[in-house]
Amino acid sequence: MGYRRINIQYTALQGLFWMLFCVTGGFISFYLQGNGFGNSLIGIITAVFCLVAFILQPMAGNICDRVDKLTWKKLIIILGVPYITTCILLLIVKSKGLIVILFGTMYVITFIYLPLINSAVFAYEKEGVKINFGIARGTGSTMYALVALIIGSMARKSGTKIIPLSGLIIIVLFLGITSTMPVANKIKPEKKEVKHMNILSFIRNYPYFSIMLLAVLFMFFSHNIIGTYLLQIIQSLGGDSANLGRAMFIQAVVEIPVLFTFSFIMGKIKVGNLMVLAGIGYFIRAVLYFASVDIGMIYITQFSQIFSFAIIAAASVYFTGMVVNEQDQTTGQAFMSGMMSAGTVLGSFFGGAMLDCYGVRTLLTVNIFITLVGLIIAIYSIVMIRGRKISEGV
Repeated sequence: MGYRRINIQYTALQGLFWMLFCVTGGFISFYLQGNGFGNSLIGIITAVFCLVAFILQPMAGNICDRVDKLTWKKLIIILGVPYITTCILLLIVKSKGLIVILFGTMYVITFIYLPLINSAVFAYEKEGVKINFGIARGTGSTMYALVALIIGSMARKSGTKIIPLSGLIIIVLFLGITSTMPVANKIKPEKKEVKHMNILSFIRNYPYFSIMLLAVLFMFFSHNIIGTYLLQIIQSLGGDSANLGRAMFIQAVVEIPVLFTFSFIMGKIKVGNLMVLAGIGYFIRAVLYFASVDIGMIYITQFSQIFSFAIIAAASVYFTGMVVNEQDQTTGQAFMSGMMSAGTVLGSFFGGAMLDCYGVRTLLTVNIFITLVGLIIAIYSIVMIRGRKISEGV
């Protein structure tokens, strides 16, 4: 395998994935609001989408780990067919019910893709190909930023149809890159270890990793209270979709230096400390959102992304790689992504309800306490992992 070529391909793959994620995840509130859905209903719909993703992510990861002929690459291409079909149909249909089902399909498939492309890093490394995940993920943030700025600016003129149209263009490019990538050999477990890894057995095998998963759940509860309802927060301060696009652009751009230099950061700070640092970052982020009184302060608050999402986006992948056994890597990455999805369920559902019943200020107050719980659990997980000497380097 050519080291340089695979790194370029994988970097392109991450770039296109985060463009796709921006279209579906970043503009979900804009898309549903533009199709006539209220805040509470947006919250319920998003929560259902994420609940389905939470269930299917570990299932997809486990199937990919256990079925010899089904690689991450094949599964991405198989799922690309319904994604393309969905994008085309969303350009045509007008029924609210169909719009929800079709957009939900796009959303769930995008979430399933995340653990698949993350697990590819460790599959290639077992073949002797060192992937620079920081640069690849940094490219993802760069592309996310550009798409957020472009779609945010175009949305006022083009309306909601810009979302499925953009998704269609990006998924074709994404599948094109995927199809050109070589497939690394799967890690073969001992015969006695070959068993179905459901949620309960995973928790039994990795109890302290599972505690960190709970911390990630709370971090992403907070992350998606803001992510899903950032448009409404901005609207409460007199802004619109263009301001949303600019805010998303800033938060994505400030991630880039962290992600590009993540290999260097990993050499200086243990990955366990980075997970705790992300928890601290989310707490600071929540306080800053609460303190924001105008759009300018919202823009400034986006810089807290440096110490929150930028850290956990890469650290969670390496943390999983260090704590979870080799033969369970795709499953482990899927559980990590699954808890991020579960956080999105909680953030979307409870966020929408709180927003409609109590308003933006109450939502942002509760958000502070959620991040504090996540931080405490993360600290406990790392203390227990180090105390039990479960993994070197954590």
